Amino acid sequence: MSEQWTDKKEKYSQLVVKLGNKSEALRLSYDCSNMTDKTINETASRLSSEIKVSARIDELRQETKKAHQIDRQWIIDQHKEIIDWYKELKELARKKDLSKEEKSRIYMLKDLIKGADFRGSLDSITKMLGLNEPEKHEHKDTSHKTEWG
Repeated sequence: MSEQWTDKKEKYSQLVVKLGNKSEALRLSYDCSNMTDKTINETASRLSSEIKVSARIDELRQETKKAHQIDRQWIIDQHKEIIDWYKELKELARKKDLSKEEKSRIYMLKDLIKGADFRGSLDSITKMLGLNEPEKHEHKDTSHKTEWG
């Protein structure tokens, strides 16, 4: 695939933004009937790294953000709100002698949020901020034996 701009590259760029999946965007933009999944993945990666395609994908993403008024910070703020609600619910649940308003708040929060929402929000923020890097552990190979032990 060359650097020349084509209708297929435009369709591919739009589908990458719409679907969030480069391989699927390639399948829907080009004839991939004779390609293996590995070849499709590699071709999609190569195509996405072409300067014009990469720039078009970025441009389309910016247009989408602007149209929906959603950006990274907005998403993080929504997840933080879910986390705050869950923390408030836990605090209220620990209290004894709740007022009528506090009991009402518990029922409202229980309807809004579940533990899975809390964990999902933490997971999403962690991924968005790149905090889910695997920890590196040094492993020593002790499987070989020597004459002395």
